[in-house]
Amino acid sequence: MTGQVQLAVAALVALLLATREVAATEANVNLKDNGYEGVLVAISPSVEESYAGDIIASIKKTISDASEVLFKATQKRAFFRNVKILLPKTWTKTPSDAVALNENFDESDIRVDVGTGVYGNQPHTEQPGGCGDPGLYIHLTPEYLVNDKVSSVWGPRSKVLVHEWAKLRWGVFDEVGYPDDEMYPLFYASHSIVEGNVEVTIHPNHCANEELSGKLRDITGSACSYVNDLPDKNCRFVPDDDQDAVSSLMSFYYIANVEEFCGETKRHNWRAPNKHNNKCGRRSVWSIIKSHPDFKDDNNPQTQTASPTKFTVLRQEAAKFALVLDCSSSMKNYDRLTKLQSTARRWILHEVAEGSSVGIIKFGMRAKVEAPLTVIDGEVSRKTLADLIDTKLRSGTSIGAGLSLAMNEMLNGEKNAVILLITDGEENSFPYIRNIAGQLVASGIRVVTIAFGAAADHQLESIAQQTDGKTYTVFDTDSGNQLLDAFLGSLTYQPGDTVADTKVKIHEYAYNGIDKQVSKEFPIDASVGRDMLFQLKTSTFKHTVSRPHLVRPNGSRVETATFEPLIRSWTIKVPLAEPGRWTWIADLSGDNNYYIQVDVTAKARNPDSLPIITRAWASSGSSGVDATVSPVIVYAEVKQGSNPVIGATVRAYISHTSTPDEAMELDLLDNGQGADSQAGDGIYSRYLTQYPSIGRYIVRAQAWSNGSAFINSGITADRAPHRRHARAVPAKPLEMPVYCCGSKVPFNAETAESAGEFNRFAAAESIQVAKIPETDDVLPPSRVTDLQVAGTSQASLTLTWTATGDDLDSGVAFRYEIRLSSNDSNLLDVDAESMTLLTFEDSAQKSELFVNAGETVNITLDLEESFEINKVYYLTLRASDDEGKLSSFSNVATVFIANEPAGEDLAIWVVITTSTLIVLIAVTACVVVSRRRGGIRVPVEN
Repeated sequence: MTGQVQLAVAALVALLLATREVAATEANVNLKDNGYEGVLVAISPSVEESYAGDIIASIKKTISDASEVLFKATQKRAFFRNVKILLPKTWTKTPSDAVALNENFDESDIRVDVGTGVYGNQPHTEQPGGCGDPGLYIHLTPEYLVNDKVSSVWGPRSKVLVHEWAKLRWGVFDEVGYPDDEMYPLFYASHSIVEGNVEVTIHPNHCANEELSGKLRDITGSACSYVNDLPDKNCRFVPDDDQDAVSSLMSFYYIANVEEFCGETKRHNWRAPNKHNNKCGRRSVWSIIKSHPDFKDDNNPQTQTASPTKFTVLRQEAAKFALVLDCSSSMKNYDRLTKLQSTARRWILHEVAEGSSVGIIKFGMRAKVEAPLTVIDGEVSRKTLADLIDTKLRSGTSIGAGLSLAMNEMLNGEKNAVILLITDGEENSFPYIRNIAGQLVASGIRVVTIAFGAAADHQLESIAQQTDGKTYTVFDTDSGNQLLDAFLGSLTYQPGDTVADTKVKIHEYAYNGIDKQVSKEFPIDASVGRDMLFQLKTSTFKHTVSRPHLVRPNGSRVETATFEPLIRSWTIKVPLAEPGRWTWIADLSGDNNYYIQVDVTAKARNPDSLPIITRAWASSGSSGVDATVSPVIVYAEVKQGSNPVIGATVRAYISHTSTPDEAMELDLLDNGQGADSQAGDGIYSRYLTQYPSIGRYIVRAQAWSNGSAFINSGITADRAPHRRHARAVPAKPLEMPVYCCGSKVPFNAETAESAGEFNRFAAAESIQVAKIPETDDVLPPSRVTDLQVAGTSQASLTLTWTATGDDLDSGVAFRYEIRLSSNDSNLLDVDAESMTLLTFEDSAQKSELFVNAGETVNITLDLEESFEINKVYYLTLRASDDEGKLSSFSNVATVFIANEPAGEDLAIWVVITTSTLIVLIAVTACVVVSRRRGGIRVPVEN
């Protein structure tokens, strides 16, 4: 890459990496003295225990071998020193080395779980962020680990794992193309004039430091077919086994000699139109890795030896919860203590799993154990504990006293211990949180904090973060739903149920008014219905003048409601609710001093099926974020098991403590643009661009469909394990018709299943914003990533792209600038000579440009100067908002107009290309092309 381009993309990459350091340093995995410690491999309870011995043996061998590969790939800077393997609690016959301290499946780095329709048995990394952002987890299936025939399709397990680890840990991406992907194609082309003829050289989309020799073959094993002189979607590049190249592990890593990443010394192919170049501003994989905190500022310099990996097999125990409840006088304000009493009782009576233990501590100036750790083993134990939660007030507030008593007495020496601290956070007595924070961190006990109101001490977020816990905020105007969501969030630390036994919230509604009868419909979709639970909570029993009831889809009534005084709640249980629209009806007093809160939950329709589940989170986590540098991204995942639900309507509701009744609504998108990393993966996202004030925000999400959403269970009806799809590059491409996933997850309407009518709700942890923009408009438009040339002549040019916004991916961009150059290295350099096809000023006259972010732009430009014949041109664009703030430059599209080859009738013909850099879309059939030889050699492009 030229120096000019390196400078031009530096600012872009700095922005892309801005959020990465916080997320990476918060992870449980640490790189210390060149060795990774704290790596957690967790096995899902959905995996049969009969596989246990083979799975554990394969995990150990795979990671041990991968440690050697990693050590060499990082130039002797990193290896796997200590790895923990977490067994599901349901595995009772498999020996273990120790009891897990606080490890759990949902926070594991590598997950062993059943395969999915989209990815099948192939390994992949959930990677919803941008360049440098850590992934969520690596997914491996039992079949992949124990069946050599299945794994051999993807190359050596050790190299596959390092390939995926690079995505998970360092936020880099594949350096390959994908079948039928316009943005990241399998092949691209370059052009040259040889003796008056145009010669097209075809390049497989990859990165290597030396030419790769190989052949083009159709997936059937025959010769490739061509469309417009490019290999069609069934063609694959099959590298020869013997190569001189040693990079890159992010492309054809299964080649024996390939054992390094492309970088400064292992030449990076910045022209290749692959995902990594697009996401990371064409910087090499190694340059991104070196900027990670693992290696930045000479961290973990080269060492001579890597020690063997040590494995510890852990057995997970039931959770031990210490409820630490604030009963100080300030908790009387806004009826906080009454709300706490009702919700905590409901949590004990209905939500905590059998086998978990709960103890109760109350504190004011001093702390007292009201109930020791008690195993939940039936209705009697639940009711006994729930009865002990009262509304008696105490003087003074010492949060530290409550935490200290939980740590040193109730949970001392316990495994899988969790403190659930509920407080308004206004401490005024010794000991304070800060006095015991260090001991808490060292104890291994997690702390989940629930803060009432805006004035709660910011140390609540800090202690939760330091102990790898969670933090929630509850508004004083809340009638109980936010508080219940926060209590439910702590249940993450219970040993996981199978997905089929997970409770799913399918309806919620709150009402405070004068109507004497309230009714609402809610859908039961085909994926849920077992153990449906309807609960109507009221502020007082007399507000409900009769028992509420349900109406089934067929019109019959369910009148089995019972009132539970401990939680002031009416409950109806339905063992198996049939699909369709249900209705609940409640007769009320009409007194608007009282409220009702309704929610409905259910499990999968049967124990062998999977429900549609939604979960939500934000990129910032609970730590204070500077929104002027790192805007918050809100995410919501909608999936059935691991299969994406596409076409759903997903909306986030973001509320600040200063305006609790004025939630900002943010429609999340799964279109692969703006904040969204990949289209169709079931992860919907959007930048948060409005911040009323610094402080705490509550984030909730709702996903629903009236029948327009589909469950993507894979694009082929062939369900054979070796023919499924994955992100990885198949070592045997002729046996793998399609693999996944580039800019989008492939979708086949013929094999997709309708999601029907459904409704889901999910709560994220609260977020803390430490700094906000001084004005409402300081965020630039987000970058366009899919600029394409749709048509051209010598005097005009038609372009199309997905519109960006005024503020990142929201609103309407104010202006666009389109640049053209015959030198792609100069194109992004603001000081280099280039032709501006469309200035910001002239774009104001083009109404077709100004559509909402996420919509498609189509524009035809008349050229002042005609394109020169036999010359390649490169195009890019950037957007501006009304304050003059600029987006980064888009991907680069290419145009080439050549003379008609001798002996043909046409006067001129046109080559149009579009890509991250150079991708051929259309070219006349009369081109003389070098690809018509039996094999190809890829030119070195560096």
